[in-house]
Amino acid sequence: MRRAALLILLGFFAATGTAHAAAPVASTGVATSVTATTATLNGTVDPNKESTAYWFEFGTTTAYGNQTAAADAGPANAAKSVSADIAGLAPNTTYHFRLVAKNASATVAGADATFTTGTPAVTIAATPGVVTFGKPVTIAGRVAGNPGVSVTLEQSPFPFADPFTPVADGTTDAAANYSFQVTPGLNTRYHVTAKTAPPATSADVAVRVRPKVTLRLSDRTPRRGQRVRFRGSVLPAHDGMAVRIQRKTRDGWKTIATPLLKPATPVNGVARSKYRKRIRIRRDGVYRTVMPAHGDHARGKSPKRRAFVH
Repeated sequence: MRRAALLILLGFFAATGTAHAAAPVASTGVATSVTATTATLNGTVDPNKESTAYWFEFGTTTAYGNQTAAADAGPANAAKSVSADIAGLAPNTTYHFRLVAKNASATVAGADATFTTGTPAVTIAATPGVVTFGKPVTIAGRVAGNPGVSVTLEQSPFPFADPFTPVADGTTDAAANYSFQVTPGLNTRYHVTAKTAPPATSADVAVRVRPKVTLRLSDRTPRRGQRVRFRGSVLPAHDGMAVRIQRKTRDGWKTIATPLLKPATPVNGVARSKYRKRIRIRRDGVYRTVMPAHGDHARGKSPKRRAFVH
């Protein structure tokens, strides 16, 4: 009787595979199709008869920090080749990666492996990287080995939610260089697409735009204790926001007033804000006005103004 029951139980385990299921095996392979910003990660997974998920972890150190979406390796009892494409990598950078497999029995990580991204086929740089509103920026770079090729400059201004849109077209010179000049009104990201075979796109480059801030004092040589009117403008407009009027001290700049911005007469069709504040002056001092950074613009500041008390 006992022997018959044991045979039935063993038969059940053999049919379901439960008795033979075990931790998966994850073997990290090599990275292929490596470019300046993309790569394909490869490896093999043996599910050992249990339903098994797998993913790749990757990053610039063995702490990784990133991972691909989990995928299904099935409940097979043999090694299966798996892969995942990754993008958005930094050029000329060494990355670590490993394959991870997980089933009901265990989570297993494969060995660490590395690859190094290449030099981008299209380079790009912005000069300057931070510019005052209304001033130009040069976007320039090179399409390696491709003189006389058509290139397109594309942009994505704050809030960076929209797809990149074309700004200008050009052609690389005899040395395969290109150059564009732009005047961004907001913090903006740029990249360049080259009509090579196949087409190539540069990494993104960010340009930050400082508002143009002015400051004037109604009296630069006031009497001690006299109230002086501080006034100025911010271009483009930031109505309702506060600027910081600051005085220079031995310990740095100290904020002495925070007037709110109000609508002002536009300049060349561009909306502008203004501010004013009466401040009592008791000693000689150097003053400035600061517009704090926001998502759309970088921090802006006015030229310094000096007051001499008599």
